[in-house]
Amino acid sequence: MTTASHGLKIEMIAPFIEGTKDTFSSVASMQVRRRDVYLKRDHAMFGEISAVIGLSGSTAGTCAVSMPTRLAVRVVRAMLMVPDDETISARDVRDGVGEIVNMVAGRAKAILSPTQYKFDLTLPTIITGTSHEFYRGKGAPCMVVLFDAVPGGESFALDISVAKIG
Repeated sequence: MTTASHGLKIEMIAPFIEGTKDTFSSVASMQVRRRDVYLKRDHAMFGEISAVIGLSGSTAGTCAVSMPTRLAVRVVRAMLMVPDDETISARDVRDGVGEIVNMVAGRAKAILSPTQYKFDLTLPTIITGTSHEFYRGKGAPCMVVLFDAVPGGESFALDISVAKIG
């Protein structure tokens, strides 16, 4: 089992990255490329809209997808097959980003189910606004994986904070 210096096991992070790539490809016909990975040192979220889902069980923590509003609208339009000339509501955008994090975490859960890293999912929580923050529990490091969406090159972040309990 490979462990980075911050205590997170790589085997716990990789399924969330795979889940992100699979989700964006299948529901938005959008390819995403991992650009950077780093240990988060503050509570600031990446964009103006974030969806956070809790993980509980023998593995606990949070998974969050955070992106600029413009990208969120583009992704949800593709998910719902709404043409560019039609209006999409702010509620649809929030619900869509919540469904994205649900699918990302659900895919990771499926990949990890045959391992010791099992967890259940909570309902997603949506946070919006410029410069919003999300406070995680102490003692659980958080990795940020930055992605670029293709086409368009817009960036978004996947925040993963997980720990094996017991």
